[in-house]
Amino acid sequence: MIEKIGKAVLDDTCYPGQDLYSDGAIEDEMLEIARTYPKEQWNQVIAERKSWPILYHFSHVRENILSWLPFTGKENVLEIGSGCGAITGALCKKAEKVTCIELSKKRSEINAWRHKDCENLTILMGNFQEIEPALTEKYDYITLIGVFEYGENYIQSDTPYVDFLKTIARHLKPGGQIVLAIENRFGLKYWAGCTEDHFGTLFEGLEGYPTTKGVKTFTQKELTEILEKAGNLKAQWYYPFPDYKLPMTIYSDRRLPLKGELNRMETNFDRLRLQLFQESPVYDSLLDNDMFPEFSNSFLLLIGKEQICPEIVYTKFSNERDARFALRTDICEPGRFERYVQKLPANEKACEHTARLERIYTELTEDYKKQGLELNLCKTVNKAARLEYLEGMTLEEKLDQLLAQGKFSELEELFFYYLKKVQNLHSTDTFIKTPEFVQVFGDVELTGEYSCAKMSNIDLVPANILILKDRQVVIDYEWTFDFPVPADFILYRMIHYYLESDGKRRVLKDRDFYGKAGITQEELAVYGEMERNFQKYMHGSHVPLLSMYEDVSPGKVEILPYYEQMRAAGAERRLQVFFDRGNGFSEEDSEDYPMSRAGVSMELEIPDNVKNLRLDPGEASGGLILRKLAFENDIKADFTTNGFPVGADSYYFGGGDPQFVIGNISGEKKLRIEIEIMKAQEAGEKFWKSFGLVSAEKDEEIRRLKEKISQMENTKVWKLYRSIKKK
Repeated sequence: MIEKIGKAVLDDTCYPGQDLYSDGAIEDEMLEIARTYPKEQWNQVIAERKSWPILYHFSHVRENILSWLPFTGKENVLEIGSGCGAITGALCKKAEKVTCIELSKKRSEINAWRHKDCENLTILMGNFQEIEPALTEKYDYITLIGVFEYGENYIQSDTPYVDFLKTIARHLKPGGQIVLAIENRFGLKYWAGCTEDHFGTLFEGLEGYPTTKGVKTFTQKELTEILEKAGNLKAQWYYPFPDYKLPMTIYSDRRLPLKGELNRMETNFDRLRLQLFQESPVYDSLLDNDMFPEFSNSFLLLIGKEQICPEIVYTKFSNERDARFALRTDICEPGRFERYVQKLPANEKACEHTARLERIYTELTEDYKKQGLELNLCKTVNKAARLEYLEGMTLEEKLDQLLAQGKFSELEELFFYYLKKVQNLHSTDTFIKTPEFVQVFGDVELTGEYSCAKMSNIDLVPANILILKDRQVVIDYEWTFDFPVPADFILYRMIHYYLESDGKRRVLKDRDFYGKAGITQEELAVYGEMERNFQKYMHGSHVPLLSMYEDVSPGKVEILPYYEQMRAAGAERRLQVFFDRGNGFSEEDSEDYPMSRAGVSMELEIPDNVKNLRLDPGEASGGLILRKLAFENDIKADFTTNGFPVGADSYYFGGGDPQFVIGNISGEKKLRIEIEIMKAQEAGEKFWKSFGLVSAEKDEEIRRLKEKISQMENTKVWKLYRSIKKK
């Protein structure tokens, strides 16, 4: 049967009659959003509902994975596994005709409602293997975005992934491409402690899926072998970062990341993760050893029967902003030895923002020359700002190189050489607060006299200054304003965005770059407020994904601090005994005794006139078994403890610092002590089991008490008491 939702067509000819998979009630909520809210409001809905499934299915960032592809508007596209339509809209906007295949009817309805105005959209409901024989057309693009890993479910054969590609390739036009996006089984984030995306378990993909089946991701080598077996298909490899689900930058073999670029690691919006190590410096090491492709978190492959080399070799999205400032930056390679950079508006509202760049270049060039700086050549071509492509080392890279070599003084000297240039550029006039300034930076309290320039480039951060053999070029001047801004604020941003954007630079904080640049603590607070106001101005009403991370993500478990704590506790494990002789316990009146990894077994000689004892077996959290605590003649000692009982003579100390206090010692001479350290996993399991029982008992006790109160409230005596109290 054929039906329409708006202009979108749904075809259930091959639908099996029921949805064979579903995410449950959340899909009803997504259908309600698709039917009720226009696309312009989805970002606000995501921010309000703070839900990973809603963020995942409705964020415009999902479209980044293919919105950069060079469509002409004449393409015929097949989207396999379209789901709730996260990328369908981008395809409908760029292609002449889009056909989707989706097994779930509910998800197809969500897709149709959110794209009800797309008259070039048809959604075929059913399994690909049943629908495929009826496909009579050839396609320019066939997309598999987050779908190929489910090949075993689409194709019933001994080699489902190979056969899947073979089947799809038959439906390509000459020169057509399969667009395949998938997680890398060896992605660095999985080594660093992110769970496997489909099963939510640690290291499942890295270990080769030993406990699960039905879904598989692949390494670069494994995918290459599949392409060869599927008919020697050719592929251009791209590397979405931080991954293909929410990509903000897409690299390729022709333009890999530069050191220091990979510093956004908040990818675990869906599940709790471990933080086993800092990924940014590890990425830098991989880049030094030409190993980044093997450890990229995701792959994006453009696959064809012939080798195809798209012009775009790199793209970076700046569309987590107000629509007026949303743009995309590409590096294009139209010929083997020819490259250029282009900044394109993401929508019509942003055209003015990119068109300004040529004027800024013209007006500032002469002033920058006076400081030995150039602005990257810019001209406007078809609504895009086209800039010269330059290869060299950014100031940020050079500073990091000196940092890695431990040459902190040289780093500081070089940094301040450029800080001085920037200060000179913005010291031609005296600052006056204008209405335009207040609109962008707020009505902040700036006391005293500040230098400035008539035009202010606030984004002269080290990453935007390129150092060539005989040239120093400012490669990005997007955030230049036609009104004065204090020069010191621009210096503040240069220092702030270098020191704060990567944890490896923390060692420089003690060198007080702000103070040496003449920025006081009071001014730091004001400039911080200005920066926050600027970010609000840039984002407008749009809520960026990163600002939702704390609300949506379950967060991270930092392993290094825990390891250091346990290592220190293990290295310093000892039994400290405190003696109270009538004045309480004190460090001065205590003795240390060695403990092994297994625990302690000893006989303590009790000094004369001791009234109470306190035993502190180590500092670490965990479980202890009190095998023996007895005086001579095997008389058990009475004690209190700060531990939670988890079984016979077993105690859990979740906050660390375990203690056993023995009181009323009168004339006892010896104490036999035997304490065993429980294994961490066993102790944790026993605690949660015991805690659950205690909690249930408390709940039952509260229930019984409420029941008694309820019964009492119905008695004549209680009603009489209430009437007297009211009077």
